[in-house]
Amino acid sequence: MKTIFDLCQPRDEVLQGSLSEDIFAARLKDVMDGTGDAVYADPRLFFENTYPTSGLKTLITDALGRLVGDASGKNAIIRLETAFGGGKTHNLIALYHIASGKAPEDAVKKLTGKKLAVVKPGDINIAGVIGSDLDPTIGISHPEDKLNTFTLWGELAYQLGGRAGYALVQESDHKKVAPGTGLFETLIGDHPALIMLDEISRHLRAAMGVCLETGRTTLADQTIAFLMSLLEFAASKKRCLVVLTLAGGADAFAAETEALRQKLTEALQISARQERVLTPTTNDEVYPIVTHRLFKAIDRRGAKPALEAYAKYYAEMVEKNADLPQRCLRAEYMQEMETAYPFHPELLSTLSLKTATIPNFNQTRGALRLLAWTIRVLWEKKPTETWLIHPHHLDLANPQIAEDLTSRLDRPKFKQVIEADIVTPEGGRAAHAEELDQSLLAAGKPPYTQRLATTIFLHSLTQGTASGVDPADLLLAVLEPEDDPAVVTKTLERLADQAWFLEYDGHRYLFKTEPSINKIIADETLQVGTSKAKAELESRIRQIWKKGYLQTEYFPVEAANVDDDAGAPKLAIIHFDAAQARATDTTPPDLVRRIYEYSGTQESFRKFQNNVLFLVADKEQTENMVNVARRYLAIGRIVGDAERMQTFAKEQKEKLKAARDTAELDVRVAITKAYRYLYYPTTDAAKADSYLRRETLPAQEQGDVDKDQTNVLLRVLRSLNKVLTADDETLPAAYVKAKAWDLNQESVTTEDLRKAFARKIGLRMLLDVGQLKKTIQNGVKTGVWIYYDAVDEFGYDHESPPSAWKISDDTILYLPAEAKKLGIRIKGKWKPEGPGGSEEALCPVCGRPESQCICGVPTSGPGRPPKLTGDGAVAQAFQQIADQCQEYKIARLKRLFIKIEGTGKQMAGAARSLGLAIPQFGKSRFAVEMNATAAYGQGETGEAFRQEFRGGWERYKRLKPVVEPFLQEADELRVMMRVGCEFERGLEPGSQQFETMRDVLATLDMGKIAIEAIPAPDEEA
Repeated sequence: MKTIFDLCQPRDEVLQGSLSEDIFAARLKDVMDGTGDAVYADPRLFFENTYPTSGLKTLITDALGRLVGDASGKNAIIRLETAFGGGKTHNLIALYHIASGKAPEDAVKKLTGKKLAVVKPGDINIAGVIGSDLDPTIGISHPEDKLNTFTLWGELAYQLGGRAGYALVQESDHKKVAPGTGLFETLIGDHPALIMLDEISRHLRAAMGVCLETGRTTLADQTIAFLMSLLEFAASKKRCLVVLTLAGGADAFAAETEALRQKLTEALQISARQERVLTPTTNDEVYPIVTHRLFKAIDRRGAKPALEAYAKYYAEMVEKNADLPQRCLRAEYMQEMETAYPFHPELLSTLSLKTATIPNFNQTRGALRLLAWTIRVLWEKKPTETWLIHPHHLDLANPQIAEDLTSRLDRPKFKQVIEADIVTPEGGRAAHAEELDQSLLAAGKPPYTQRLATTIFLHSLTQGTASGVDPADLLLAVLEPEDDPAVVTKTLERLADQAWFLEYDGHRYLFKTEPSINKIIADETLQVGTSKAKAELESRIRQIWKKGYLQTEYFPVEAANVDDDAGAPKLAIIHFDAAQARATDTTPPDLVRRIYEYSGTQESFRKFQNNVLFLVADKEQTENMVNVARRYLAIGRIVGDAERMQTFAKEQKEKLKAARDTAELDVRVAITKAYRYLYYPTTDAAKADSYLRRETLPAQEQGDVDKDQTNVLLRVLRSLNKVLTADDETLPAAYVKAKAWDLNQESVTTEDLRKAFARKIGLRMLLDVGQLKKTIQNGVKTGVWIYYDAVDEFGYDHESPPSAWKISDDTILYLPAEAKKLGIRIKGKWKPEGPGGSEEALCPVCGRPESQCICGVPTSGPGRPPKLTGDGAVAQAFQQIADQCQEYKIARLKRLFIKIEGTGKQMAGAARSLGLAIPQFGKSRFAVEMNATAAYGQGETGEAFRQEFRGGWERYKRLKPVVEPFLQEADELRVMMRVGCEFERGLEPGSQQFETMRDVLATLDMGKIAIEAIPAPDEEA
């Protein structure tokens, strides 16, 4: 694969050491006066360097046809329209050479495609006026005849008729009043005449400010009137042609051009039938024009391997999800690369579509001048493996190139951008891009940072909506075959972090001439001490991991700092300076192992090892976390300084405030990225690691970082089956017995069973004690154990009425054989012998013999009671209902009424708790009855509140938030609240819903309640 130095030969003048700065500044007047540079004034050299565009071919063909050919009746006016520097003047020079009879015949034939009548000098009268030359005050000097012309008609009269011609209009020229149409008959008549008017809109700008003596009109108005007459005359003759140029809407003189269009409306209406509008240079001709002008020879066939390598590379990178625009895969783009060779299309398109919009950068001339210098520098240095000329090959270290892109374009402030962020003049301090490239060059990689910075710089010169470059387009312009896009992208991020003038608005990268917010923040960050940043991190860590299911222990430094008990599981967050971990080393840090293995100040062995977790920071992320905190504090200092904020522009203030909000989240993200190593106990871990296994927490970005990171830990622990929550499936009793009971153990208290979950690392961490109650119930139903309540002195087996399972030292689980051996009374089965040896029936509610029954519920009668009642503590009241249902063989309840009643402030909390419980009861229809009387203060200033309600839940819950505050504020309070629940299909005692209602009320610590239960109709006696 050959380089551009092997396949391309630049023109001699491009490689010369002394290029004239004006070599590409074509001027029609200089050529007509014979004073222009040979590149333009020498017809043969001019046409050798001229690419035959379609617009030029049409212009020459139409013009010669009108002037000396067989098309004398067509197109009396030809209007050339394109952007400033788009080839208009170049085309006029070509037309002048041919019309003056000086152009070589082969050049004419090449443009027209046929041999036309030979034009000899003098065959055609020629006049050409450039708008910028016309000066209504000083005039255009003609020293050979010792006169000055001040108007368009004065200059045309002089060029067409010399001193005698000018004498015809001398008075109107001085008075600046347009002459009549008779002037043209005298000066031109029927003789072939070519009149070229270039950039006339420039003249109109000055002419609009020149008022005539009458005060009723301006020179601009007179010029328009003259043009109307000229166009009318040209249209009336067979061999008269007027060629005028107008700039496009994006040109530097767009405003004046539009004014000219408006002024010429009438004239164009008159001439429209004989006017042709041409575009000298189309966008797709820019490439061949530039390459033709700058290179003698280009071996395009030899370039195919390099172009194919680019195409293959782009396809491979897109396949690997590189951020490249899809257009680079299209066949049209490959054709564009072939046409633009040896330039990369992104370079020429940027110059023609972006840089060309700057007033002082002529679309073609400016590009040619800039590229000529670039080629000269490239051929002097000849860097290896240069397959195409990319935007980054514009060497901004070269004074001429830097000058062309700054001062010449009225962008002098961009010099500081170059020197600070891209490349510094010899002897100066290295620019940021140069500093960042040092590590890349040391690793044998190209200077990607300067490549990126130079490309962004070229896109930044045009200010406005088009300024800057999209990241995908930036990569396309920078990448060369064998480059790694990931390395380039990382380099771009580093540049954005350190550059003083570079900004990224979320869509585009661009350089600005004022220091970026990043620079301001970076300077302030240097003033923030590390200790302050670490103090901020400590505070934020306490906010991020909150206490809840886990009891968080912040920054323990010895075993005594983490309690050894069976309470809530402990999360020990190790201080980032005390211990850190690396990705490559999964062994727990020594501090973690010491705290895990020991407890207390005496450092005895830790008993409840399954009740502690550890969170440790990643050593690779710790420094970044500190730096992010420093930056956050720096932004806070800036935004918090009202006086300093007044010195910033409105846009900067908004960006600083936005940066503050972003930085706040950045700190949280940085902390979560650092604290990514979770150590938890498990039998699957190695003994050498103290049975602690490490789990790497998932990375979190700004969009998904959880406000309470404890939730993230719980999700990870659940995925590892290390915690038991309310949402998990109930653990089978047989499994728990095998894991929690010691060998040959016959019984265990339910409290000790709970503690076993905190002690044995083979079990999950118990986060919801309700799960243990469900397992106890499962064990009773499946016969794994007998549940014994030492207070009631009754045991429960699978046939006993459901119990309110408790976790305490007074409730014991016995193996069935051990319970039988101990003679434990089983609820519902045990019947002691009564007086005289007969057995006395037991009360199904209290379990006592009927003669000793204290619950007051009759056990005999003609049938089942229509209503069941229970009262006392929540569990007790529900148990009474369950016992009665078993006694009377009631399978389903139709209604359940829960009532609270009493006096005192505590009743406000009870009423609120009952209201909170209702939505958690499950499917039912609810009714609420409530009477409340409240008193506030005493004496004459005392106030009172009374509320009575009876209705459905939907209406009550709207009243609830209004009433509850009044009850809570009362000095004296009496409340009666009764909630009715109606179950469409009945409520089974001992069902999941029944137990849920009981557990919800018990959890809310309701105190004493009363329950009435109505059996379902088919269950009533």
